[in-house]
Amino acid sequence: MTTKKRRFLSEDHMYRDLAVGLLVFFATSPVLDRMSVSPRFKSYLVVAFLLFALFEITRRASDVWIGLALGLPAVAAGIYNAETPDTPAINLFPTILAGLFIGFLIWRILKDVIVGSRITSERVFGAVCAYLLIGFLFADFYGFISLVDENAFSVSESIEAGSVDGGDLGRDGILTYFSFVTMTTLGYGDISPVSPAARTLAWMQALVGQLYLAITIAGLVGVHIARQKE
Repeated sequence: MTTKKRRFLSEDHMYRDLAVGLLVFFATSPVLDRMSVSPRFKSYLVVAFLLFALFEITRRASDVWIGLALGLPAVAAGIYNAETPDTPAINLFPTILAGLFIGFLIWRILKDVIVGSRITSERVFGAVCAYLLIGFLFADFYGFISLVDENAFSVSESIEAGSVDGGDLGRDGILTYFSFVTMTTLGYGDISPVSPAARTLAWMQALVGQLYLAITIAGLVGVHIARQKE
């Protein structure tokens, strides 16, 4: 007899819960910036949210152990990053760990969405969660590039003036904005990739974003139609 793992929120609607959490997280980020919240607090908030995401999507013991193996070092590095915000060379390490952990979350969600037995609405919410996390993952990639090469991106004066400061809080918010603008192919032009690595990653993300919508969402609609005909 197996013991069912208890969750903070509904297991039947965990992707709905996670999608709401993601949207709230992104929506409140500019509010926190406007309130001049310290970078340390925001780093802790990211750590807490990643742990919440891991807790929500893991269902098997193997997933838990893999998630913890990737997540705990990322959390520890994230806390260290929060305590040492002015050491960009050292902050490369938590950036890499966070990317690996977010990549695992995306893989686990897509696997459940594609081959799992969830109802159609939960599959859709799962696809939305994966899409948002992909944008977050590319923002992490851009952060890595900007730490290696501080001139990798050209930022307009209006964007720089709107950031809280020149530290990680402003940089992370700017790169997250650039990531989602690129993935949705909006292309406002207020932030431009300059270095070869940044330009390559930008067009790859735009391609991934379009293919994801065309393949994943269309496939989910097909599954829903097929079930209605049964």
